[in-house]
Amino acid sequence: MAAPSPALQPVRDKWSGAVLTVLFLVIAALIFAALYVTIPGSQHFYALLAIGIVALFFALGSYLAEAFSRSPTAQRSLAWGFFGMGFAVLFLTVGLGSTYGIVSLTWTLWGLVILVIALFITVVLIRWRGRAVRATENQQIPRAAWRNETPPSAFSYATANSPSVPTTAPPPPPPSNPPSPPRSP
Repeated sequence: MAAPSPALQPVRDKWSGAVLTVLFLVIAALIFAALYVTIPGSQHFYALLAIGIVALFFALGSYLAEAFSRSPTAQRSLAWGFFGMGFAVLFLTVGLGSTYGIVSLTWTLWGLVILVIALFITVVLIRWRGRAVRATENQQIPRAAWRNETPPSAFSYATANSPSVPTTAPPPPPPSNPPSPPRSP
């Protein structure tokens, strides 16, 4: 199939992705600030936990938003940024919680174990997704080569006079019982 003419190509805005990214970052920063300010000062530990969890949800949302873009560079960058921020805030908050006397050492250790398990599962899923993306890209290489080939014409001599039986078909088997000549009386 031939490529569509340039007049039919979709219009690509280079700036719209950047504007949406900046708007999303501003909204996320306002949500993080609202979480930190609305939760009372004695409970900032829980505000930081909430910020870390919300950042992980933003990372998941940015990852899922990659499906809606032709060039998901901005969404992928946001996903990685929120992923790193979420886990960094959670690890630091949980890890330093017992230092400031907010939670017990046992709670801190169990919290870190849960975070390590969550991080491990997330990294395994990221690796699995990366492998699937590479496999899809490898499948696209022969497809692109096939699309670049000129299609055969239905009006060419070779196409119009092709045999009805493919050349790879086996020859017909010989008759098993040849007919016998009629007997004379």
